[in-house]
Order: sequence, then structure tokens, then C-alpha cells
Amino acid sequence: MDASQFLYLFIIYSAQNFCEGCDWIQRGFRRVGGESLSLLSEMGGDITDDMVPVPFPKNLYRSIQNAEMDDKVKFLHESIDQIMELFDGNLDAVTWNKLKVEHFLTLLDRQSRELQKCVSSASKYERRLNQYFRKLKRNVLKQRKYDTHSWELIRKEVRRHLQRLDLISAAMKTPAN
Repeated sequence: MDASQFLYLFIIYSAQNFCEGCDWIQRGFRRVGGESLSLLSEMGGDITDDMVPVPFPKNLYRSIQNAEMDDKVKFLHESIDQIMELFDGNLDAVTWNKLKVEHFLTLLDRQSRELQKCVSSASKYERRLNQYFRKLKRNVLKQRKYDTHSWELIRKEVRRHLQRLDLISAAMKTPAN
């Protein structure tokens, strides 16, 4: 086997693995995402109507709608990771159902691990997404010293993100489809 044949087989094998790994977006992401949304609602009382002091990144979500498939997958992955990082803080003040919080975080971790199989490199949206989540953590959680109300605001924003991520994944068609 010469080098060009080897390269051809390698590309075919890699593309096949990419498609198989990313099939999960169609088969599992929306189901697990729906479960995450349900747990987010069930873990505490009603979601607050109070305004979050950090504007939701609507323009970022609008721009990802028209992005390439690879960028959408990276965006889904980075968003889930950022949400998990938000919850990696001081949860002592919340009165949420701890078991449901734990299950919620387990589902997010699963989504992240499955999406990681599809991600090739960093996204051009990653910097803006990181900035937004840092502001959210600083201006909501840290500024309010991780109090109960700050966590309710975070829960509200996370629900909004998960709903938008579900819409993005619903519109995605994997290369194998």
C-alpha cells in the first residue's frame, strides 16, 4: 500500500468515525437535553421572572444559526461545558433538590462527553461564549455572593440556553443523514 492509498483509507475511516460519533446529536442530544430541561425546572420552584443583569447573547445565537455544521457542534459543546462550569460553584445557599441537581449535572456531563467525540478544534465562537459566561458568573453569582436569588437567576438563564441549544440541534443534519 502506497502513501496515497493509506491517506485515502485514513480519511475515509476518520470521516466514518466522525459521522458515527456525531450521530448522537440526532439520536441522543435532544432526548438528553429535554431531560436536562425537565430536571432544571423540577429541581427548584418556579423559575424567577426577575431580570438577569447580563444580557442574553442573542446575536451570538443568531450567528450560529447560519454557521457550518462543525461550528454548531463546537458551539453546543462549549455551551454545555460553560453551563457545567457555572454550576461548579458554591451551591450552599440553594434549597433545590440535591438529587435532581446531581442528575442534571450528570446529564450535562454526558452531553459534553458525547459532543467531544465530534469536536475537532476550538470554535470561532468560543471567545465570545467564554466572555458571556464569565460575566454571568461575576455579575450574578460572585457579586451576590452565591445567594439563593443569584442561583435562581442562573437557573433561568441556563433554561434559556438549553432551549436555544435544543433548537440548534434540531435544525442540524449530520453528514450521515
